[in-house]
Amino acid sequence: MRNPVHIGLMLALLSVAPATADVVLPPAIAGSPSLKALRKSMLAGRDLSDVQLQTLADAGEGLAAARYAKRLEDRDDPAFIDDAAHYYSIAVYQGRDFATPRLLATLTDQSAAFGPARLRNIRGVLDRAARQGDPKAAAGLAQMLLKGAPFEADIPLARDLLLMAAQAGDAKAAMQLAISHIQGEPGLPPDPEAARPALELALASPDPGVQAMALSLARQIPGAEALQPAALPVPDPDLDRSKRPPVRPTLEGAAP
Repeated sequence: MRNPVHIGLMLALLSVAPATADVVLPPAIAGSPSLKALRKSMLAGRDLSDVQLQTLADAGEGLAAARYAKRLEDRDDPAFIDDAAHYYSIAVYQGRDFATPRLLATLTDQSAAFGPARLRNIRGVLDRAARQGDPKAAAGLAQMLLKGAPFEADIPLARDLLLMAAQAGDAKAAMQLAISHIQGEPGLPPDPEAARPALELALASPDPGVQAMALSLARQIPGAEALQPAALPVPDPDLDRSKRPPVRPTLEGAAP
């Protein structure tokens, strides 16, 4: 049985194909009639070989890179995880945001071994994606920088990235940032007051569970009484079907 995450990625890969015909071609493809023809064939739905996908991916075609990376993942062999991460990073660099979660997943695979040069390139791709507004890239890179794996730890940058993700609506990132300030990190003492902006973002979440956790953390901040959750929308009673009388179906030929 296929992993549901892989099924979702497959659907994403298929769904974006028709919309990619008008994108700006990478120079290596734009200058090669054979690569342009191969790319056109891929977008038309032809199932390309591994060699063909890799050729397009190495020329900078993001969709081909994501598809080839998925094939490498599907081999279920740790020896191919670093290559999968490399090709997912090409996809992300070319603006295929749907590949970001899989790139992050490959980087946290404990069975994989990554070379330092490859990790530098991948980190640069994630940092670029985060600064271009991808909250998944920002939050994912931040978590790795907090852990110190697979990239070297960088707590200040991790906090900046968590704030970027939180401002984009990621309540989990907001909570993680607040906890980081309240509990402190290696070499950085606790600073509960610094958690206030993150808690304000968490309290703006429409999720009651997130609001409750944020309020609990807020009690550790002096003068936190001013921090209040956002008002949740009041359900419209007219939309509550449980309060409506049952509707009797109209039989064919019967009077309404």
